[in-house]
Amino acid sequence: MNVHRLSPLDSTQIDPALREKYDVRGPRYTSYPPANHFTSVPRDKLEARWRARNGLADDPGLSLYLHLPFCAARCLFCACHTFIGHTVEDQGDYLDQLLQEMELAAELVDPKRPVHQLALGGGTPNQLTTKQLRRLLAALHTRFQFAAGAELSVELNPRTATRPKLDAFIEGGFNRFSLGIQDFDAGVLETVRRAQGLMRVQDTVEWLREHGCRSLNFDLIYGLPGQTLETARMTCAKVLQLRPERIALYSYAHVPWFQPHQEALAEAGLPGQDLKASLFLQMAGELLEAGYVAIGMDHFALPDDSLAQAFATRTLRRNFMGYTTCRGLDLLALGASAISSVGASYAQNAKSLEDYGRGIAEGRLPIFRGFLLSRDDEIRRELLIELFCNFRVDFAALGKQFSIEPASYFEEDLQGLQPMVEDGLLCWDAQGIEVQPLGRFFIRNVCMGFDRYLRQQTGQAVYSRTV
Repeated sequence: MNVHRLSPLDSTQIDPALREKYDVRGPRYTSYPPANHFTSVPRDKLEARWRARNGLADDPGLSLYLHLPFCAARCLFCACHTFIGHTVEDQGDYLDQLLQEMELAAELVDPKRPVHQLALGGGTPNQLTTKQLRRLLAALHTRFQFAAGAELSVELNPRTATRPKLDAFIEGGFNRFSLGIQDFDAGVLETVRRAQGLMRVQDTVEWLREHGCRSLNFDLIYGLPGQTLETARMTCAKVLQLRPERIALYSYAHVPWFQPHQEALAEAGLPGQDLKASLFLQMAGELLEAGYVAIGMDHFALPDDSLAQAFATRTLRRNFMGYTTCRGLDLLALGASAISSVGASYAQNAKSLEDYGRGIAEGRLPIFRGFLLSRDDEIRRELLIELFCNFRVDFAALGKQFSIEPASYFEEDLQGLQPMVEDGLLCWDAQGIEVQPLGRFFIRNVCMGFDRYLRQQTGQAVYSRTV
């Protein structure tokens, strides 16, 4: 496996002038086109695209996502769609609506299609009571057909991960657990309102390990107030002590125009871009030295993990839930603000609880915006997925898939990327595009070069910074 081995010294090897040059605002490409381009779509056309995916001879199957948006308190770094301070009764009402939406969706997307992935995200899924969780999981297994060996994953907040709730997930067949760690430094956690001790995380990990879990992910964030190279070393040491199979090392996305509560972090003092880059490179170096493999843009996995194996064979994929080993699955997403990706379409549910509940009460899917992809959109989406996941585009494979000559099709885009070629970020020839080790650090910028909508966009940028 050809893996670029970053080390703590690599922060000095990335020219500060390059970091400044490419430190712009840009999409994270969880979808293409990005969600800010979604608009109202004719419901009949959207539903037709969904129905057309039923009964395919080569049906890839389904991925399910359920958005459970409740949290006990708001973490200041959070950019997720969450609701704070709701009662158990409120959660029960939302669960009723979620189960009704499940039935409505089953009228368009055949529930007999095999489900290969299920993810519960939020918010804090384990904010639901044990009784509510068991009710939800029972309904899922009744309504849908899960394939043998399906991946069932859930995002956990260790602060509220009680043993009865963990038991509910394990008995419900969940085999992947993602823990929101963010940092282990007490001062950093206090600043971002995420106070939690190592023991809470360790107790959760030990309980899951004792009950057979062999796939844990830790979410970490760099770029928060109070983080230094020393606190980063300490956090890495504690992460390696627990040794999860996967680690997501996310760049803090500062978007106060979208999440006003983040202003408090700017007032607390965010790290400068040089320090932020050094934090990532140091932590990445320590993880690689400990035996992890760098996956895609910001993930790491142990060599025998399926993500690492998919990266080695260039079969890694990506969707709204992150990196995945499953190719081509239609994503059916349920819950307030959730985004489905079925065939050549996106559909996002209403964001507010009121609007979401109103749609359900009216007996319709509560979709308020979406996007119908053109053929060009599909081609570019596939190219961006390959870049983001595997750092390489095979022109022969892409050409066969879409009956095009990629070098000609993307001629204008490739010419526009010549400065990146000169800066050592990527290279390309008649066979394809190869992102160089340096270019992996700037992969969002590389992908922006193929974004037709970004070139057409006018007005103020709405994205986080790329570095």
